Amino acid sequence: MKTFKVKSRILWIFLLFVSCKIFSQEQDYIPFRKGKLWGLCDSYKRIQVQPEYYSLSFYDASVGGFHAEKNGKFGIIDQNAIQIMPFISEGKPITTVGEDYIVFDGFDFYSYSRKTKVRMNRLIPNPPPPIQDRGFAQKGNVQYDDQLKRASLDDEDLQMIEPFDNDTYQISYKKYCLEIASGKELIGIYVPKLKKIFKDTPEIAYVDTQFYNGKIYILTTDSSELFGMVDENLHDIYPIKYASINLMNGSNTVILSEPDPANPNQLIFQTILPTNKILEGEFYPEGQILRKGYPFQLYYKMINGQKNYAGEDGTLFYEG
Repeated sequence: MKTFKVKSRILWIFLLFVSCKIFSQEQDYIPFRKGKLWGLCDSYKRIQVQPEYYSLSFYDASVGGFHAEKNGKFGIIDQNAIQIMPFISEGKPITTVGEDYIVFDGFDFYSYSRKTKVRMNRLIPNPPPPIQDRGFAQKGNVQYDDQLKRASLDDEDLQMIEPFDNDTYQISYKKYCLEIASGKELIGIYVPKLKKIFKDTPEIAYVDTQFYNGKIYILTTDSSELFGMVDENLHDIYPIKYASINLMNGSNTVILSEPDPANPNQLIFQTILPTNKILEGEFYPEGQILRKGYPFQLYYKMINGQKNYAGEDGTLFYEG
């Protein structure tokens, strides 16, 4: 009985090791850029594959490796930089159909055997499906946010805006508020969720609202034409000095921009992460990997047409 328990424990440890290793091959590595070249690193920025590729993707389970690019041609490598498919696809990442790799030779798409890597048939005329790696942007259907309509208002809302619901004023419906104007003069906004009218003052105008973590925030401006933000009780959240303030409700990030003092025609962007880490530039969420068994959120920003990555702890996975 004791021998059986020992053997079972050894088998369990072996299976755990194998499963962890397989998972780490798929999830633990991040495309890392140094200068113009790309490699792979882990979440602690330890280099796994030296930067030598023009581009490099996240792990793509559909092809069993990482899409890599050299001299305008794509191939597939594993986490040790060993070639799974040679660099033969002209300008397009290698995809799959069924059990075959699909390669573009510059004119046509051809299927290649996964086992032998030998070219087989030309594909006519259907292009291959999109690759399954999240690091390559894919176009999708554009989603437009709903905005308020008169039918959205309840009796209390109609009573609140009744003094402005006539020919003297114009009411414009936005996503979370109604903008009230008289001719070219803005009067203020009404926020149905708060059942409150925010009237402009000689110093401050209330121009729009944003929804973030269950609360409404009001965008403010003044004669500078820059923006600030207050909460529903008019407590300052951000002073009026920003060219833009975007509360990204889905990702719990905040993206701010300010005019560049050295060049007023350019903007300086900052992103505030949920961890309160501040990153220079516009960053958007890019999914998670595992760090010591726990989810580790990644973010990206576009540099020269490619996604560059940062971690939730503020680590930048690019240099130069």
